[in-house]
Amino acid sequence: MQVSDHRRTSSDLPGLDLAERQAWQHYLDAALRFDAALNRLLNAEHQLSVIDLRVLDILAKSADGSGRMGDLADALAATRRQMTKRIDRLEARGLVQRQGDPQDRRGVVALVTDDGRAMVDQARTTYARGVATHLLGPLSARQVNTIAENCWRLVQALSQPDREPGLAASDPVFPEAPSCHMPGIDDAGKRCWHQFLESAEALFPAMHDGLLAAHRLALIDVLLLGLIARAPDGAVPMSTLGEAFALTPSRVTQHIARLESEGLVRRGPGPGDRRQVVAGITDPGRARLRPALAFYAKEIRRNYLEPLSRQQVIALGDACRRIAQRLRSGPGRQG
Repeated sequence: MQVSDHRRTSSDLPGLDLAERQAWQHYLDAALRFDAALNRLLNAEHQLSVIDLRVLDILAKSADGSGRMGDLADALAATRRQMTKRIDRLEARGLVQRQGDPQDRRGVVALVTDDGRAMVDQARTTYARGVATHLLGPLSARQVNTIAENCWRLVQALSQPDREPGLAASDPVFPEAPSCHMPGIDDAGKRCWHQFLESAEALFPAMHDGLLAAHRLALIDVLLLGLIARAPDGAVPMSTLGEAFALTPSRVTQHIARLESEGLVRRGPGPGDRRQVVAGITDPGRARLRPALAFYAKEIRRNYLEPLSRQQVIALGDACRRIAQRLRSGPGRQG
């Protein structure tokens, strides 16, 4: 397999010092692995994903147990086609059923069934156990509050795109714990969980959209290309890429195949084991990656570092390091 033999001579995130890079990496690692772990847990016990549970939960909490397909897609940042496929799967299992929208003959609503309500109750308990184990378990009481408060600051800053640098670094009015039912989780734990997820659900799409618009690369593209570019021999086994970003083999293959179709990577047999498939970055891949990394670093500074003091950044990074470290020791790959 022939790949570019260039080596990086500058930081993979230019303009960020070591502490800043590590703090961001710990946060990214914790968020990806936590999502993966919860998906694996729900799938193992209920054959549901986290998004499936959220769909059922929204329906179960509605006044009449129903929701318009378009509203569900908007609430979960999904396309109409993605939501239709998801509802198809849930309907096949008897957890929801579809019917015409009584207020719009052209519309369709999803209605949770009795079996769906029973599933929600069971899956909520499983999900809460996963939160207690994977998110709260590795943390001290102080770190639980550190994550809640600092992730809230990140969300506040992202809601003010025209803010001045450092605007969200002052203490905001901190919200009450969410009223959702999470067996065994106290209010401090609920705040930690809620703000951690809220921050990831705001940060990652913002970075994804920015990179896509500026460099025609998705966030996962930059992460994968960056890891491959740092490899001493210019190639990384597909399994290593999956482990690094909590991706299943099928998802790694899907992403790398897309990058290969654009001429940014090449796949081939491993040098020591021809049964092993490795991905190597090409010269065009490196050329696309360099400016994308510079943009990515600026976005990390703007959206993750500037809203917090340096002490808060380091404290949040350390708490996330503990979460990621616990998750890394077990199977946490994302479907």
